[in-house]
Amino acid sequence: MSAGCRVLRSPDIGGMRETIDRWRERWDSLDQERRNRVVDVTLSATLLVYTLPPALVDPNDSAVSAPIWVAVASAVVASLTMLVRRRWAGPSVVFGLVCYLLTAQAMPVSISAYAMTAHRTVRWWQAVAGLLAVGFAVGNYYQPHEYPNAFVSLVRGVTTVYVAAVLGTWVRGYRDAIQRLTDDVHIREENAAARERRRIAAELHDTVTHAVTVMVLKAGMIQEDSEAEDNPALARDIEDQGVRALNELRELLTVLRAGDLPSSAQGVDAIPQLVADSNTTGQRVELDFAVEGTRLSRSVEHAAYRVVQEGLNNARKHAPRATVTVRVHVADDQLVVVIHNAVAPPRVRVFGESGYGLAGLRERVMLVGGTLQAGASAGGFTLTARIPVSPTVPGPS
Repeated sequence: MSAGCRVLRSPDIGGMRETIDRWRERWDSLDQERRNRVVDVTLSATLLVYTLPPALVDPNDSAVSAPIWVAVASAVVASLTMLVRRRWAGPSVVFGLVCYLLTAQAMPVSISAYAMTAHRTVRWWQAVAGLLAVGFAVGNYYQPHEYPNAFVSLVRGVTTVYVAAVLGTWVRGYRDAIQRLTDDVHIREENAAARERRRIAAELHDTVTHAVTVMVLKAGMIQEDSEAEDNPALARDIEDQGVRALNELRELLTVLRAGDLPSSAQGVDAIPQLVADSNTTGQRVELDFAVEGTRLSRSVEHAAYRVVQEGLNNARKHAPRATVTVRVHVADDQLVVVIHNAVAPPRVRVFGESGYGLAGLRERVMLVGGTLQAGASAGGFTLTARIPVSPTVPGPS
C-alpha cells in the first residue's frame, strides 16, 4: 500500500452498542409514570419544532390570516397540550385544530385524534372525530394555495382524523388485551401459590399432628404410671413415632418443588397400623377393612390414609376414651371411608386446635375427585369420605 493511501477506520460499533445498552438500561429502570413523562415532553418538543418554523416563515399559507405572534402562540399552546392529552382530550383537540387553521400544519390534529381514542379520554369519540374532520376539511378548503374542492377537502379531513382515531382504538384494544392477559397470569400465579400453600399446610398438618398426638398421649401414660412394666415399650414407640415423623418431613420438604407424593406417603395398607397405634394410646378403635383385590392409585390410597388419620386425631381431641369405628370398603366404584366415634365421657385432656384439619382434608379429597362429609350423627360424630377408585381429577402430582 502506498504512503499516499488513506486508511479508512470503521466506526467504533462496539462503543455505540455499549452506549445504546446503557440508555436502554436506564430506560428499563424507569417506572411507567416516568416513561410517560419522558414521552410526553419529547412529543411536545418535537411538535413545537415541527409547527413553529411554518408559522414564522410563511404565516399567510393558512386558512385564517393572523399576525405572526398569534400563529406562534397557537403552535406553542398546541405543543403544550400534548403534556395533558393522556388525561384530558379537550385542549389537544381544540388547540390542534386552531393550530391547523393558523399554521396549516395537520400533525397536531392527527395526534389529538389518536390520543383521544388510545387513552380513552372521550366517550363518544366518533362524534368528536366527525366535528374535528369537518373543521379540518373547512380549513383545507379555504387554504390560499389549495384548489377549492369540497370533496377533496372532506376526504383529507376524514383520512387525517378518522385514520388516526381508528388506529388509536386498535392500540387501546391491544393494550387492554395485554393488560387482561397480564392480570390473568397474575391471578393464576396467586391462585397457584395459594393452592401450594394450602397443600404444604395440609401435608405438614397431617404428617406432624398424628405423630405428635400419639407421642403426647404415650408420654402422658408414662407420667401417670412411672412404675408400669410397659413403659420401655411406650418409650420406644415414642422414639419410633418421632423418627418416622422426621423422615416424612424431610422427604416432604425434598419433593415439595417437584409437586409429587413423597416415597413415604402411606396408603391403605398402613391403615391397620394407624388403628393399632391408636389402641396403644388407650383409645378404643375397631377396624372393618375390606379393600383387598382392588387396584387403587397412590393419590387415592394416600387420601384415604389421611382421612383415617385425621378422623382418629379428631376423635382423640374431641372424644377421648370414646369408642371409634373405622370402616374402609369399596362400593359402586368408590372407596368409602367412614370414621364414627360414639358420645365420649367428659374430656380429660385438652389439645390445641389448628382449625386446618377438616378444611385441608376436604381439599385433599376433592383433588382426587371425591367428597367429604363431617357432622354429628346418631350417637356421636361421623366423618365420611367417598373417593372414586379411578380419580377423575389429578392428584397432588
